[in-house]
Amino acid sequence: MTKSKKTKAMILLSASYLALTIPAVLIAPGNAMATGPGKTLNIRFYDDPAGFDPTNIFRIENENIAFNIFSGLTSYDSQTAAIIPDLAESWHSDDNIVWTFNLRRGVQWHHGYGEFTAADVLYTFERNMDPETASPYVSRLANVVSVEAPDDYTVIITLNGPDGNFLHTVANYHQGMIVNREAILDAGQDVRWRPVGTGPFYLDDLDVNSYIILKRHEDYFRGPAPIETLNFRIIKDEQTATIALRNGEVDVVMRSNRQQNIDTLREAGFKLNRTDDLFPSVRIFNLDHPVLSDVRVRQAFAYAIDYPTIINAVTPDIYGTASSILMPWMDVYCDDIPTYSYDPDKARALLEEAGYGAGFTIRQLSAASGGVPPDVQFEMDFLAQVGIDLQLELVDAPTFNQRRNSGEFELAGRGIPAINPDMVLFAYLHPDNKAPAGLNGARYHNPELTALLEGAQAEVDPEKRLEMYCEVQRIAMTDLPYQPIRTWNAFWPSAPNVTGVTVNMLSQVNYFEVDIE
Repeated sequence: MTKSKKTKAMILLSASYLALTIPAVLIAPGNAMATGPGKTLNIRFYDDPAGFDPTNIFRIENENIAFNIFSGLTSYDSQTAAIIPDLAESWHSDDNIVWTFNLRRGVQWHHGYGEFTAADVLYTFERNMDPETASPYVSRLANVVSVEAPDDYTVIITLNGPDGNFLHTVANYHQGMIVNREAILDAGQDVRWRPVGTGPFYLDDLDVNSYIILKRHEDYFRGPAPIETLNFRIIKDEQTATIALRNGEVDVVMRSNRQQNIDTLREAGFKLNRTDDLFPSVRIFNLDHPVLSDVRVRQAFAYAIDYPTIINAVTPDIYGTASSILMPWMDVYCDDIPTYSYDPDKARALLEEAGYGAGFTIRQLSAASGGVPPDVQFEMDFLAQVGIDLQLELVDAPTFNQRRNSGEFELAGRGIPAINPDMVLFAYLHPDNKAPAGLNGARYHNPELTALLEGAQAEVDPEKRLEMYCEVQRIAMTDLPYQPIRTWNAFWPSAPNVTGVTVNMLSQVNYFEVDIE
């Protein structure tokens, strides 16, 4: 069967299944409805909420709520991921060490907590850096020496060393979300369930088993949002969420990542609200392993597998092909780097040269809950054709995370979601972050790359800085401690008349931009 016939059959099968479970009158896509005194948008939320305190928030679904409640000194353009003003109208730094932020005037906190001022920024940094707070993001502020407020609308942050990417640190994400001291004290032990921000929406009601309701902040500094109420309904099963969208029970599905559901919704005329290349997934080579320590073996892996064919056959929408550990939308991304197209003869030659012409067996640590996905089965087949016997070591999820973070594996995989390129490059390539101390699970150390990386972060001249980052990427893709496998694409399907659903590069949606036609 050809690929086009397989895809068509897959769509027909999906449509047939849903036709059996949904009344025929509901097969056509519905439209979101405005209810009550203003517009209401019903959104599928896919897991139990875990709280929204920025100092220790985790998981994308919770971050989506917080992103719409809080603000940072800076934020991100939904389309391009470019840094944009938020609570700071402007900023400047001559040396990437002393950063001066000029704050907006008249910004109002939710629930009558008054006007936002520089004192709130000072309190937020103090709280995040306080050891008693035990924030997991405190390391991102390790370079901060002092935060000062010469007046109510100016903040001066001095760093220990230059950081050309510091504007990411103060963006509306984790430690960059600004909180109100009085609101934090009033919330007490319930602080994660009583978030108070300056964003376009505030938390109105919540049942941790059923729903989260946000209401429009009428005094938001950019003006009131088009939608008055955001009703997040907790629906964990994706198939159930797909049916709910088609029934008109929800208007937006937060995260759909099954090819069958996407095919079905596309065929039925729903919007898919797609953003490509959010982040890459990589294969981690443990460089302490005697076989994997040879760069020729690592490069042979890259030449041995035909990823475009695998992706097109199994998950043509969910994944894209990856050629770097950075994404093309990052401002320091460089496309003048080594790449590895499918070339099994080249793979065999490299293995022969390395002394493994007869082949070898290697184990890849994987989470048992996922079983052996079809794309991984294809990878194993491709590797077998050049003499690499890839065996999966399946363990439960907690064990998988523990062993991957501690570096106890031969091969492992992981996604690398980030919007600040230094969060990728330093975390995965710098020797200070070798596992188990950090995320450098390959235990990679190249002094030339380390010097370039540290120099690039400090460099003020944009052209020199970009060239240094490019050389970092060239070395990394030559040494190949991490093999880019695929990129992740995001889908948030919605009713046809819902507009402005743009998944940003942190997998978040700014609901201030969303409307119902």
